[in-house]
Amino acid sequence: MAGFRTKRYLKCRPSQFLALVLALLAPQSLLAAPQAFSIPAQPLADSLLAFAEQSETLRLVFRPAELEGLQAPALEAELEPEQGLARLLSGLPLTVQQLEPGIFLIAPQASETAVTGRVRPAADQQRDPSRPGASLPVPVMEELVTIGTRAKNRRLQQSTVPIDIVQGYLLERAAPASLGEQLQSQAPSFNYSRTMVSDGADLVRPATLRGMNPDQLLVMVDGKRRHHQAQINIQQVVGRGSSGTDMNAIPTAALERIEVLRDGASAQYGSDAIAGVLNLVLKEGEQAPELDAQYGHTAQGDGETLIASLSGGLALGEEGSVFLTLEGQDRGATNRAGVDSRFAPPRVSMRIGDTAQSSYSLFANSQWRGSDRYELYAFGGVSRREGLSAGFYRGAGAVAGEPPVSSRYLPALDPLGFLPLQTTRTEDDALTLGAQWQLTEQWNLDLFTSYGANRFMQGTDYSVNVSLGSDSPTQADNGELRYSHWQHGAVASGLVEASGIDELLVTLGVEMRREHYRISEGDFASYAYGPTDNFDLFIPSPLDPCPNEQGALLCSDGQPRSRAQAGMQAYPGYRLAAADTRQSGAWFVESEAQVNAAWTLSLASRWEHYERMGSNLSGKVSMRWSMTPQLSARGTLATGFRAPGINQANFTHIITNIGPDVLTNTLHAAEGNPVLSALNVPALSAERSRQTSVGLVWQPMPALSVTLDAFMIDVADAIALSDVIAAEDEPCPSACALTEALAQQAHNVGAVQFLYNAMDTRTTGLDLVARYRWSHRFGSTGVALLAHLNSTEVVALAEPADIPPGLLFSDAQIMLVEQGQPRRRLLINVDWQYLGWTVGVRANHFGSVSTSYFTESGLGVDLPNVQDSVHHSGNAWLLDGDISYSFNSGITLAAGGNNLLDTYPKRLSEDSLLAAISGGSFKYPWEASPYGINGAFYYIRAEWSF
Repeated sequence: MAGFRTKRYLKCRPSQFLALVLALLAPQSLLAAPQAFSIPAQPLADSLLAFAEQSETLRLVFRPAELEGLQAPALEAELEPEQGLARLLSGLPLTVQQLEPGIFLIAPQASETAVTGRVRPAADQQRDPSRPGASLPVPVMEELVTIGTRAKNRRLQQSTVPIDIVQGYLLERAAPASLGEQLQSQAPSFNYSRTMVSDGADLVRPATLRGMNPDQLLVMVDGKRRHHQAQINIQQVVGRGSSGTDMNAIPTAALERIEVLRDGASAQYGSDAIAGVLNLVLKEGEQAPELDAQYGHTAQGDGETLIASLSGGLALGEEGSVFLTLEGQDRGATNRAGVDSRFAPPRVSMRIGDTAQSSYSLFANSQWRGSDRYELYAFGGVSRREGLSAGFYRGAGAVAGEPPVSSRYLPALDPLGFLPLQTTRTEDDALTLGAQWQLTEQWNLDLFTSYGANRFMQGTDYSVNVSLGSDSPTQADNGELRYSHWQHGAVASGLVEASGIDELLVTLGVEMRREHYRISEGDFASYAYGPTDNFDLFIPSPLDPCPNEQGALLCSDGQPRSRAQAGMQAYPGYRLAAADTRQSGAWFVESEAQVNAAWTLSLASRWEHYERMGSNLSGKVSMRWSMTPQLSARGTLATGFRAPGINQANFTHIITNIGPDVLTNTLHAAEGNPVLSALNVPALSAERSRQTSVGLVWQPMPALSVTLDAFMIDVADAIALSDVIAAEDEPCPSACALTEALAQQAHNVGAVQFLYNAMDTRTTGLDLVARYRWSHRFGSTGVALLAHLNSTEVVALAEPADIPPGLLFSDAQIMLVEQGQPRRRLLINVDWQYLGWTVGVRANHFGSVSTSYFTESGLGVDLPNVQDSVHHSGNAWLLDGDISYSFNSGITLAAGGNNLLDTYPKRLSEDSLLAAISGGSFKYPWEASPYGINGAFYYIRAEWSF
């Protein structure tokens, strides 16, 4: 917050009806208000950090190594920020370059310019053709970090733990894509798996770090925990059984940067931070409005995308500011389904690709300084997103007037069968209020309260409830999932005198959190079995051979009968309402010691207690040793944990899964269900982890930095979703506990699945980050090489005694955990900037992904002419590029493309099971796709800062 950390640059963005309002209200000289500065004479790098903290509007970018030996005079005055900066730098051999409004690059003096007065605006610099690249957003080597440390002025290269910083303008350059896709293109350790024909996961996709689970990644906004999503990934996708954070509920236009902590941090930030932490840093402060509009589509002409945003910062009196962001998106669906051979003539019958969706979001970030001693802050926002996706085709190959071909459609309503369409809507609300006090010259206190909630609503846009016959509606509300948390905290940090230590920062904190989860039932028709919802009655399906006879098992001629399915096809509504509340609390202590000029040591410990789960104590030790001025070593030993999600413990539903009978009604059983008692499945317990990491940091020159970090993470009792376990055949010959328990459910289900502490895993990996930038007569060029390797191994499986080995968690599920995400990622990024031009080229390499669930062995079926056993996506290179030009008027025009080589995953073989059961509709692997199946995407973008 203002006055307590380095000020941030906040760019704004569009959305039409608010544009005129902000344009009229926004001051035209927001950077000119006088401010009080009190900075003693000291080394220049320290003075610049103090200036950035005290400034309300400016952000300074510099490399401390280039400023060594320079002293700054004292600054005790009330001045406009740019005048204050000019006075601080007066007489020093430096140049100041305005990168964008409010951002200034300070570097050793070149022949072109010296700082002798007021800092020149960017427009003046651009008009001078002898100053190539004067106003371009040049990335820099030294950046401050706020994650992984409680120190306010920790520089990236000084960190004891590995951190990536992705600036907001780089995310914006990554095409009109979702935030998850944008971050994946810039940070190889982050994976954003594309899902399709997977119910709710089509709208809220799994986001992971270092090849681990979505719920083992903690997401924070401005250092405060972000709420989870309400839904659970229950289909066959990456992170199956987990519930992470919706990355796309926050507009990119609201972000200054994202800090990616590639280090376990449960001892610092609590449950979930096993794989690491994402800290989404919001823009703040006063800034003129900016409009942004982006449009694009795929090479095949579908997937049309329009994104518009408006953002700007306004003054709240003399001591406050508020930054607002409004963003709207409209995304068309893509479809890469093949021709369905089950029809005569063959035709495309399915929708396999990205779901159609539209969204809007409004975010605000405000600060108000009450005095030199305290500041109030508030930030948060709302987002609304809805999508339309499809399931499997029901009744494929049906012919009007001919006998029905499936039990899951009504020939009287749909003679040719139908494609069920599902609606999904997600709503996110978040608000954080806080106050920061400077208790003494050395100690600060942060008090905050934070609320976050997610509502996940599903519905049927077109489908039928077969058990209702021709009276079935074709649309229904399937119900709602809701998760919310309310957390409060107090964190005090201050310097403590310690003998033999140069500087010791101690942090003490306490947090409390209350979580609530609720399932609201859907419309009656969305889940009902017949008009009375009475499972004691037998309602024949369209395939029943004797619909006019009585009896539920056999026809008079001995043929087995076919019972109508309950609920809407594709995704039946929630039948039973449920609700639960859970409380937790934590105490934590951290210390960061600058032992001497070469050695930094950090210690952290956190005690946490969860209602009904118990307590946990986590610890962390990390250190950094500067072996030479250019080379440092760092390492971490840490323990961590993750409490089971309240939604994981309480979610229950009947869903349609692909199983041995192709489509099976499956009960997802919550804790306490008699089915789990029948199988002797214990209640969920916490996941626990141990991490070891070592790394090197090498900076032989200011323009070049290289980091290399290796890690190993052991997780015990990892929670996962079981395989679909089918009931014994009827009549049950022996060991009938499951059959009897399912019969008690009275929901006509034939199988069960559930969450349990399934396994122990070990994840090992390596991260390499190398960056180099140089200036030349034609501007400046930057090159970045980022590589990420990971390998997850399931080292032990837990199986209850009453379930046969391999039935609970099959080899196919193990493969999804171990090989469902790329084990190898490589990013090569080159950008060139000259005058108003910016050109970027980015090459992303994805290692092959392997899955085997949708195969004969995975599903336990034996189909004629089907031979596949494993699906491989294949290794792939994706090439992205963009070019833009910034005019003096504040307008920037850009064009670019993602996946310019039109790369697709390796196609499925014609004799694959997926092709067989879909008539050839599935052409590419379904379970896991790290970069999707859309192919090339082209776009244009326009920005206007006014």
